[in-house]
Amino acid sequence: MSEPVAAKVLVVEDNRTMLALMQYYLSKDFTVFLARSAEEALEVLQREQLHAVVSDQNLGDGLMGVDLLKRVSELQPHAARILVTASQKLEDAQKAINEARVNHFLTKPFTEQELKNTVGQAVHNAALVAIRDKMVQELKEQLGLRPAKPAAGKPGSPPSSRVKTVEPKPEAKGAASQSLIPESERLAFRDGLTGLYNHRYFQEALSAGLLSARRREQKLALVLIDIDGFRRFNLSRGYAEGDKLLRRVSQLVTEMMEDPVTHARSDNSSEIAARYDWDVFGVILCNADVERARTYAEKLRKAVEEMAFPEDEGVAGEVTVTASVAVFPDQARNEQELISAAEKTLGASKANGPNRVVLSVK
Repeated sequence: MSEPVAAKVLVVEDNRTMLALMQYYLSKDFTVFLARSAEEALEVLQREQLHAVVSDQNLGDGLMGVDLLKRVSELQPHAARILVTASQKLEDAQKAINEARVNHFLTKPFTEQELKNTVGQAVHNAALVAIRDKMVQELKEQLGLRPAKPAAGKPGSPPSSRVKTVEPKPEAKGAASQSLIPESERLAFRDGLTGLYNHRYFQEALSAGLLSARRREQKLALVLIDIDGFRRFNLSRGYAEGDKLLRRVSQLVTEMMEDPVTHARSDNSSEIAARYDWDVFGVILCNADVERARTYAEKLRKAVEEMAFPEDEGVAGEVTVTASVAVFPDQARNEQELISAAEKTLGASKANGPNRVVLSVK
């Protein structure tokens, strides 16, 4: 297997010393392009397809960083946009988010690790967005929907040192075709029954997550969750009740995702939950060691065990799950090995009895 090409990152900073330092910090993990002005940055944007742009707010050439990043969002919408600023004013952040669609912020002064983590996470998030957009586009083509017109300029258009907002003209489509677009976006990467990501998106997200983990020398945990006795449940209660159970367990799968420090629910791409198989769910935890993954799996196991479920039609029996945990690079060197480790561990655990969390061993 060939080595993946390093993500391309453009750094825009008018201070030579800071520019050289940021290049030194990032060059081990990324292919780095440098620009000391907005004009130089726009020249790079014309010739390179970038994964991320890191820009200081004060560029010293009459154009602010937020204006440059707004231009980036038009020329290369899939590139992650990171604004470096010394300002902590809420109104400045709101302008950056609303006008330039800035994805991430770095506040001066920052450490090497903060820079590398921010850029790495931004590149990872941007990769997932690109995957989702590709899947949506494929589904739209299958449904016979025409692609939307681009919002503004595209690579190859004349460079400009000033930003102009170009609103796309609405296409002449029927009302039925218009209503199909949001639905096609949901169908492209969501499971119709549970609302979780589907298997294909899960596989793409796992590939992107492992690439990011390898570059940043971080761990990544894969958790597979199987509903114990689901086939028997379906036969005894009927498929309608089985569907209800799948939806309730899938809800718990996402509810148990939370930040290990703040305990706030995480809705970013560092945690991905999907319907992996008929009665199996898959969870990707980026930058997570075995203890964090085991804690998550155990919380979920207990929540399902305690879940109230009406004992209708005289059918008794608890609903439980069995979960397996595999961690990169502890038990696997690549995507195939990680999936294999989690699946084998899950199968072996099921043979030894239900309602447990089992860790993969190398």
